[in-house]
Amino acid sequence: MREVLESGYWGGGVGESGPWEKRLEEAFARRHGCRYGIAVSSGTAALHVAMLAAGVGPGDEVVVPALTYWATGAAALMCGATVVIVDVDPETLCMDSGEAERALSEKTKALVPVYNYGSAPDMDAMRKLADERGLYLIEDCARAHGFEWGGKPAGSVGDAGCFSFQQTKFLTAGEGGIVVTNSEELAEKCYALKDCGRVRGKAYWEGGRYWLNWYNFRMTQFQAAILLAQLERFDEQLKKRQENSEYLSERLSEIYGVEPVKAPQQLTKHQPWPYAFKYDPKAFGSAPVWRFVEALRAEGVPAGRIDHPPLYETLGSAPPGRVIKRGKYPDARMAVERLVTIPQHVFLAEKQDVDDIVEAVLKIEKHADEL
Repeated sequence: MREVLESGYWGGGVGESGPWEKRLEEAFARRHGCRYGIAVSSGTAALHVAMLAAGVGPGDEVVVPALTYWATGAAALMCGATVVIVDVDPETLCMDSGEAERALSEKTKALVPVYNYGSAPDMDAMRKLADERGLYLIEDCARAHGFEWGGKPAGSVGDAGCFSFQQTKFLTAGEGGIVVTNSEELAEKCYALKDCGRVRGKAYWEGGRYWLNWYNFRMTQFQAAILLAQLERFDEQLKKRQENSEYLSERLSEIYGVEPVKAPQQLTKHQPWPYAFKYDPKAFGSAPVWRFVEALRAEGVPAGRIDHPPLYETLGSAPPGRVIKRGKYPDARMAVERLVTIPQHVFLAEKQDVDDIVEAVLKIEKHADEL
């Protein structure tokens, strides 16, 4: 950080990436199996820029899952598009590929599957669907740093992957984000869109149609330097989080009334954000989920409930006709009613600390009649 401070080069690169920003873009893209990385100011900006680069605009539809942070849908709305919300798979709580296929229309421009709760949608099915229908596949990887699907890093399965570096993420600079892609065309457009329209390798006034925008989504060199330092220890942390979360799932699966969110077999690398399991009140004296969460907290477990409302609620104030809701979302509603979450930082602790979580659940089960 002192090197950045003394360099006097603090802001985002203008016309080209700044020195630390460029190193981050190259290192992060390479780590995620992509040729290009475009550092931006937030995960929301990453989604917005990727969608604009894909040509998403008024008259288009973008298919998104019911369980995701509202930025997934808001980015499409900011492009002028219509958001189509589909239900999630009951085991992974990620976008249901069958529901996504049924939601497609002649207006569909992009699919935006989201990695959530340390799990993933069926990315093989998503890729096949996008290829067959000529759609852009934009991966929302805000919670998927380092994930791998069938040996392919998250972000490289689709046409573009969008990551967040917000305060609570696995890698953080307080704020920030990045788009990764293997498409030179998408990369060029993303660079221009995030940098006030400047096209790389051309004078500002030669930018053509790409410079006609008003967006400045540049990342500072301080943020890039912070993230570069964290990349050095990232894989070690990923390994520990994955081992601890899988161990917790194995142990909790033995307890009646507790069902961890499933990670598909093809998801060979993953880590929880947050860790989540489904709670059955019938197994705990019919105590409501909020009472069970209170009991966990009393035992020292920093538990919570679903970490954001479903998208069909958070986008309720969108302009009329800009959000299409499909059905009653039984699986997303089940998650709202039954999900218990544990923050990702817990899984950097030791195995005996994970055992403490299990012991807390067993203690609550034993004294369920007191809830």
